[in-house]
Amino acid sequence: MSVDFALLLRLEHAVADILATPEPAGRPVLDAIGRALGWSAGAMWQVTPGGLRCVATWSTSDRFAAFETATRDLVLARGEGLPGAVWQRGEPAWVREFGRQAAFPRAAAAGEAGLSAAFCFPLRSAEGVEGIVEFFTSTLAEPPPDLVSTAKSLGRRIGDALHRARAADAVRRSEARLRAVLDSALDCVVIADADGVVLEFNPAACRTFGYRRDEAVGRELAELIVPPALREAHRQGLRRLLASGEPRLLDQRVETTGRRADGTEFPVELTITRVAVAGPAVFSGYLRDLSDRHRVAEELRASRRRVLEAAVGERQRLERDLHDGAQQRLVGLGMTLARARTALPDQPARAAAILDDAIAALEESAIELRDLARGIHPASLTRYGLGAALADMARRSPVELRLGELPAGRFPPAVEATAYFVVSEAVTNVARYAGTGTARVDVAVSGAELVVTVTDGGIGGADAGLGSGLRGLADRIALLDGTLTVDSPAGAGTTVRASIPL
Repeated sequence: MSVDFALLLRLEHAVADILATPEPAGRPVLDAIGRALGWSAGAMWQVTPGGLRCVATWSTSDRFAAFETATRDLVLARGEGLPGAVWQRGEPAWVREFGRQAAFPRAAAAGEAGLSAAFCFPLRSAEGVEGIVEFFTSTLAEPPPDLVSTAKSLGRRIGDALHRARAADAVRRSEARLRAVLDSALDCVVIADADGVVLEFNPAACRTFGYRRDEAVGRELAELIVPPALREAHRQGLRRLLASGEPRLLDQRVETTGRRADGTEFPVELTITRVAVAGPAVFSGYLRDLSDRHRVAEELRASRRRVLEAAVGERQRLERDLHDGAQQRLVGLGMTLARARTALPDQPARAAAILDDAIAALEESAIELRDLARGIHPASLTRYGLGAALADMARRSPVELRLGELPAGRFPPAVEATAYFVVSEAVTNVARYAGTGTARVDVAVSGAELVVTVTDGGIGGADAGLGSGLRGLADRIALLDGTLTVDSPAGAGTTVRASIPL
């Protein structure tokens, strides 16, 4: 059978038109070639890392449906079947009596469909074989010479198109991965060109700086997010880097200041890297808002100052209490004993009375010192632990203090003391402000923390900002890396909860 040269030329033009579309598909290509040359069925295969995979099938009749299904289900290795053999040799191949070729995986299906001959040719690009195209017929005896040369020409056109499509798909996938990374990044990512113009502004940057992406892209980075006082230094640094190629701040974490859309300035951590792309320089900046970190650091400094001031104040209070109370009593006791010694030889009765007064004064001094020591640290807490100390507190409490289940074991001294004073301060506040005569204390171990909870059914509405007493306790707990919270809705009572790491 001869093939009209004009027909082959029209066929090449038709295939070229299909391949020129934005998304060239395999089935239209098979249809254009198969119908022009009188084939009955066809398939297109693509080279993948796992072997040849069928990406499209075509036929002129439903009676070839089973053969198409058998084709689509195959994955062929190099040298396997007719497509694998053409992939291995890189040259077109013609097979007669295809249905009787036992070496071909689809021989039986082809025989049942009445397909007696097959023609297969490679699809080549500059990178090598991209895929394989094969056609089947029931009537064609031999391929005409012009068909082989035309197949090679078509194979190069289709191979180049497959290569371009694969490269474009790889670019789309890469861009999609980059977009997914940028969108999911917690840090701000800002990409700019050599002129300092923003090319990319990820969602984290939008949230942090207050711009939409379309508002940021295309604007100068310095004008967008750099405070006015730092803009000229930023521009000079960029010019110096481009002129000398010597990076001063590239690939280093530095702390600087950023500017939001509303004009507010805030501390940021900045890392600038040069993106490895051909052509003009492109830079990527990674920024992290340090406002929370600075706020926490300032709160820690303030907490330490308050702890220091509280310690100084407590020492001064103890000095006053000792000076005005026990110290004065002991001085008076000394004077009383001196009078008793003077009266002892001549006035035994008077000396005895003076000694009785001295004994009474000594007992009062002992009681005062004991009370003073209890205010510093209760003896029962030191000797017997938190449960015993809270039981003593419940007996002396100005309100009815109900104790829930208390841990029986001992805890580190700092933890026990902190828990005790949390309860003491909270119960004092209940007595003063809650408007109720009862409170409940619960102490439990939760994981690696001791959780202390004091609740009352009073009027609520306590200041969540903490008064001076609870503020001092919060500072003390913070030194142990713990937390103190107050939940006090109006009319629903107050809950003070301390979590103290063990």
